[in-house]
This record gives sequence, structure tokens and C-alpha cells, in this order.
Amino acid sequence: MITLEFLERVKLSSTPKGQIFVGYVFLRPIYIAQKVEIIFEGKENLLDQPVIFIMNHTDRFNYWPLQYRLYFGKPRHSYPFITTWVKGKYYENPIMAYFMNMTNNIPVPSRGYLLAKDFQYMFGKKTKMTEREYRLLRDYVDGKIEKEIFNEKKMDRLIKLITTPHGDYDPAKWDYRSFINDTFYKMMEKVRELNKEALFEKKLNLLVFPEGTRSKRLKEGHIGVAEVALSTKIPVIPVGCNGSDKCYPGDSPIIKKNCRVVYRIGKPLTVDGELKEYKIAKDFVPFTPEVEKKYRKKFEGAINLMMRKINELLDPEYQMDKNTRIKTGMDTFV
Repeated sequence: MITLEFLERVKLSSTPKGQIFVGYVFLRPIYIAQKVEIIFEGKENLLDQPVIFIMNHTDRFNYWPLQYRLYFGKPRHSYPFITTWVKGKYYENPIMAYFMNMTNNIPVPSRGYLLAKDFQYMFGKKTKMTEREYRLLRDYVDGKIEKEIFNEKKMDRLIKLITTPHGDYDPAKWDYRSFINDTFYKMMEKVRELNKEALFEKKLNLLVFPEGTRSKRLKEGHIGVAEVALSTKIPVIPVGCNGSDKCYPGDSPIIKKNCRVVYRIGKPLTVDGELKEYKIAKDFVPFTPEVEKKYRKKFEGAINLMMRKINELLDPEYQMDKNTRIKTGMDTFV
């Protein structure tokens, strides 16, 4: 499980050896042998300074061709390396965690992830909440329902979860809602520090999948990347990824032969340009409950604009479809 202590051990590098190794030893020979075509449309919109890339997430590996093309394109090595926001669940396996660290990623927890892992801590690693249990618990933690309504539902496993001491949780000292939210914001404080280090100290590009999960069609975005963009004032470059899901149709990292991936790169979004409507004059600290409450409309407006920009860069088969079901519950986090 991703913990605060784990986040404190994450090390970023301006020249990540893991990415260079994967590029030269794994991706380059495979892409050449498999005759993979990686197309950049709108390359003139790329900048030679740290930026925040926002992109749709069609498949497990659709950021690899992007990173490869940025590194091996012409002129070679002319753009900063990338650090990517990655789900906490990918760090559960020690070998995968080592790989993720070596390739310069930032693990980003979520309340859903913390709830899922805490539930498994109580009831066993192979135990999952039902969709109904997850929705009720999440609504309680988010403050959408009060404890009285929560208790009226009489879900025995959830009642046990919030009333039984386990791990760092002591119901005599905390209510469960405060425990989860306090844990989450402490972890996000470290994520904020890692983002600042990446962009300003290591001079890295930041890559974020605003949807927070994989989907062939674009979904609504979460506000986290908007908080980072508006607080750091770093340019945001929307990218539409087209065709990668056909090259990487499953869980195998070996790309199919004669594949073609098209990345459409949009014009940079800046707080003095298209994001000006959502600009926040005073400096603020992202990922805090006070700021998220105070500026939520600004963050929502900014992320909605960003998602529209990504949508404009996609082929019709990848564009938003409001009728497409969004995966929720435990399957998203474990």
C-alpha cells in the first residue's frame, strides 16, 4: 500500500536512468523491428521548457510511444524528460514499485484508493467492497451523508470498519471521515512537493491523465491537474492520443507489428491566455481542503476547458460520449 513514508522515499531525476534504459534496450529495438510509426501532429506547439502534458488514457502503455518520440525525435534529446502521475495500486508489487521509481513516476493516491486498501486491511487482501458498499462509504467520507444515515443502511462490514480499531485508526480518537481525509491530505502534501521538485528543480515535464483511469472514449477530468496548473502557472499542453489501443490491445508491453500512433499536440494553455478566466490572483497551496472548497468552481472550469481541448484532438472513436459508463468502485483502485 502507498503510505506517507513510501512517498517520502520517492526520488526524481532530471535524467532518469530507468527511462533511458527502457528507451534504448526495450522500446527502440522493438519499435524498429515491429515497424511502428509514431506521428506528432502539431509538433510546433511543443516547448523546450517544463510543461504539463494532459492526455487521454486509452490503454496501459500509451505514454511509452510519446516519451520515446520526444527522446529519440529530431533534434534528439531536445525536450525535458517526463515524470508521470501513476495510480497507487501499481506500487503494490515490490518489483513494479522499483520499476516505477526507476522510470521517474509520481505515485498519486486518492480517497478511493485509501478506502479500498483500508477495507482490505480489515477484511483481507482478496476481499472487495460491493459497489453499493463503496458508494455509501465514499458518500460518508465526502460529507454527502451524515453518520446517522450511514448507520441506517445497516451494512455490517462498513459498520465494523468505522467502529473497530485497525492500523493507524482508533475510533476513540477519530471519526472515520476525518481519519481518511487527514491521511489523504497529508499524502497529497508530499505529492505537491514532488510536483514542485519535478517542474522547478529537476526541470521535468509532467504528464497527467486527468480522467484518472483508462478508457477508449474520453471521460470527465478530475480537478487535480487544474490545481497544479493554476498554482504553478506552468503551461499546459493538451495531447490527443489516437491508435495506441490498437497497438497495445491487452496487458502485453510488446507492441503489435505495423502499428501507427498519432499524437495531436494542442497549443499551450496558459493562465494569461485561454486559462485567464480561471486565474487565481493570490498564491495558493493546492491539494488542501480550504483551497479546494474556496476555488472549486475555478478548478472545475479549468479542467472542463482542458478536457474539451483534448477532445478536439481526438478521432471520433475516442471522443467523449456521455452515455459511456464510467468504471467505479473497488475495481478502479485494486
